[in-house]
Amino acid sequence: MKHNISFDLEFRKNPYPGKLIVIEGMDGAGKTTQAKELVKMLNKSGYNASYTKEPTDQIVGQFIREKILSGNLKIDPLALQYLFNADRVMHMTKIESLLEKGMIIVMDRYFWSSVAYALADLGGVKEWYLTAFSVLSFYHQFIVPDISIYLDVDIEIALRRIEKSGKHGEIYDNDKKLPLIAKNYRQLLKEFPEMFEVVDANGKAVEITPVLFDLVKKLADKK
Repeated sequence: MKHNISFDLEFRKNPYPGKLIVIEGMDGAGKTTQAKELVKMLNKSGYNASYTKEPTDQIVGQFIREKILSGNLKIDPLALQYLFNADRVMHMTKIESLLEKGMIIVMDRYFWSSVAYALADLGGVKEWYLTAFSVLSFYHQFIVPDISIYLDVDIEIALRRIEKSGKHGEIYDNDKKLPLIAKNYRQLLKEFPEMFEVVDANGKAVEITPVLFDLVKKLADKK
């Protein structure tokens, strides 16, 4: 039995004086490095900026990292999305309090990554749009970023970076998952072009950070 289904998702716009900046991309794109370096550059330039990440270091986020992303515990992809949602609810309380104070929050991952990674877990779903919108429907209560910066990197380069890094080792850090994740991000960029700024992240980290800084500075200085 087939049914025609449509979705209207309305995300919350940021009502606070602060700015919410999100760095997105697959593993090996340099998200954590760039997010932390961007915060340093912003603070040195006189802005009040703070770094945060998802999953968080709170109790649910720690469980996700230590048990599930590490591969020690396998759970249903939908159950994982509920855990991400719970972690994000707790995180948003902190984020909103900082935005209210006028801070620039630079976040390593947000709800767009949940879509890209969830679809990779489901692997080759026929109804891409239905699945993507059903995942996004978890997150309509959260503030949409003032800017989401997608770090675009070749899969081969991402895999080499992962291999060299001792910090990687999660269930997505391999040549089977990364192509699926990259494909899903590309589809998101196509469907929601107004939500993203795409930055080439194949080069050296020191060359990429100033590009991100310029994007955020324009946003922060806008009256």
